Amino acid sequence: MKNTTYFQKIAQTLSEEGASIPKTSQFVKLKKMEYWIRILRSAPQYFVFNLIMNLMDKDTRELVNNEITQISPDGEISAEKHLGTIQKHLTEYAYREFEKADMENDPIFKRIQQLQSVLHLSDDEIQIAVYLWIDLETEIHENQSACSHRLARQMRGTDMGLRIAATGLGEERFYKATGDDSLLSKLQIIDEDMNLDHEIELHFEGISPITGISDIEKTGEPSIPFQTLAKDRPEAETLAFLLGNHNYKQPLNILFYGRAGTGKTELSKAVAAELGLTLYTIKATLPTRRFALRQTPVGDSILSNRIRSIKIAAWKCENEKAIILVDEADQILNGLEKGSLNMLMEEIHVPVIWISNSMRLVEESTLRRFDYSIHFKNFNAQKRATQLHSVLQNMHAEDLISEDDVNAIAAEYPVTVGGMTLAVKHALPLAGERDLAANMLRKMLSAHASLLNIPCDNMREKATHAPKYSLSGINFDGNVDEVLSIAENFNKIWENATEDSAATSLNILLYGAPGTGKTEFVRFLARKLNRNLIVKRASDLLSPFVGATEENIQKAFAEAEESKSILFFDEADSFLCDRKGSIQNYEVTRVNELLTQMENFNGIFVAATNFENKLDTASMRRFALKLKFNYLNREGIIEIWNSFFPNLECPNRVQNMTLLAPGDFNAVYNKFRYLPTHELSAERIAESLAKEVEAKDGHANRKMGF
Repeated sequence: MKNTTYFQKIAQTLSEEGASIPKTSQFVKLKKMEYWIRILRSAPQYFVFNLIMNLMDKDTRELVNNEITQISPDGEISAEKHLGTIQKHLTEYAYREFEKADMENDPIFKRIQQLQSVLHLSDDEIQIAVYLWIDLETEIHENQSACSHRLARQMRGTDMGLRIAATGLGEERFYKATGDDSLLSKLQIIDEDMNLDHEIELHFEGISPITGISDIEKTGEPSIPFQTLAKDRPEAETLAFLLGNHNYKQPLNILFYGRAGTGKTELSKAVAAELGLTLYTIKATLPTRRFALRQTPVGDSILSNRIRSIKIAAWKCENEKAIILVDEADQILNGLEKGSLNMLMEEIHVPVIWISNSMRLVEESTLRRFDYSIHFKNFNAQKRATQLHSVLQNMHAEDLISEDDVNAIAAEYPVTVGGMTLAVKHALPLAGERDLAANMLRKMLSAHASLLNIPCDNMREKATHAPKYSLSGINFDGNVDEVLSIAENFNKIWENATEDSAATSLNILLYGAPGTGKTEFVRFLARKLNRNLIVKRASDLLSPFVGATEENIQKAFAEAEESKSILFFDEADSFLCDRKGSIQNYEVTRVNELLTQMENFNGIFVAATNFENKLDTASMRRFALKLKFNYLNREGIIEIWNSFFPNLECPNRVQNMTLLAPGDFNAVYNKFRYLPTHELSAERIAESLAKEVEAKDGHANRKMGF
């Protein structure tokens, strides 16, 4: 601690904390003298002797006191007796000071000039803003009434005559500069009570730089090229056409809406880069400076600041072809008065992209003013894989992650492009080599998803329960290659489908005895097509409340269609039982609901049952593929044995077993999986498999899957 700079540092600290800086600069002193000269001429009722005397130097004050003493030996001072004397000496002193004043290096004067230039304020408007900041009214009221500072501030706004007199504008010019059509009002620089916006005060005082009154920044380069994004989103081409052909003589308002993290900002950056246009973002930052001292509610202040920022950005772009991006526009679209919002959208001729996560409270009349809109939904695994490829390519790291790992990571972690970019940026340098890169990337993405509460895909539903899955071991009626070919061809059509495409579904029914591999086949199919898998069981959907089961069915299909996931209903007989034998109404309505959803679904729907003879006959016609899963034949038994127990030879006894299913192998494997290797023998396994078969009673209600 150095005693020579101690209080200078304290002053600096107080300034950084937001403590008000005294208005003692040359500019402020001269402006106060200007005001008082006008007040004494046209509004002498506001005369305050000590305030005027404090503005003059020592010699001038002595001259004034000497003349006053001659006029009033008793020392009593009043405007009636001494106005002429004080006015004469103040004017003479002020003119001398005006003549030698040099504003070139005055910091306050520079900040006033900056504000006028940035906000395009007229001379009258900036004069009023300066007057309200200098706040002569509070000084006058405090001295006239000897009231508290708080009460004095409450008295502000009651004396329009004082303001008109001090500024010298006259009534007509004053009211024009403060009316509803003035920039002071439109930019919320003053409110209805003529209070000056706090951010403007902070700028004048030097606490906040000029950028503090507007949260505008030039947006950086996109992480993914426009052409890559356009492949996944056909609407992007229309967007580029509108922006590229805009004539900047009329408004162009574009709305991006939908769930957070679905690429709205990224598409904005990409289309701007594609068209060679500058993109200015109106940030949604929360002002933090001295809110405790503000009389205006925080939310209203933020809204005012953002509107002002939009208009500043529009002026900034008057001579520059650019795009304005209003990020997190929910507060403006949902909170601004409808007429003001509509006027704002009409008066700006620079293209504006509004990004919102929620349109619930936006007026219909406002929605009609958007020239174009794009609804953003969650990306599916394929699109995320494409995005991850682009991120890796842009960061020259595409060789560190294999194609299989890219697809698996994209399916597992539904994070945004920003999240992917951060993970790649930090993970790959730490990985050092290819073998570690994918693992490190997973850890980074897992932490990112956990922090943001992003639910990741349940890979357990897609992973095989066997040590090594072999489709060739499964015994079902039909040609395996043909079934997979149909699924893969449909998958290509599905990938290119849009919201406007006609409903196109591939409904598959899997039926057969318990444990014959139906569930494992669905997992295999999801992995084969690189699709997320949504599994719904009877316990997930059935509800005792009227209409709740139907609602749950509808939500399951909606979830799968939105995320382009394969939807799998296990125990489908619980929902598709034959309506002919129905006793209760709900037994019919839930079948009707499921059939309706199947007809209108865009995607792959798979249903599995152990009791195909109980299914509704109408539902059977809606399944394009009906695959019956049988017990294993001799070749299948050997194949499945080698998957579970590759180090032991399959005994003839096991090869000749009937009613043996993959689920039986799974049960026996789980029984012995932690047994020491030297204690496990083919005979022990065969004995356990025989017991599994003996325990069966035809198609008993055993529903253990493979």
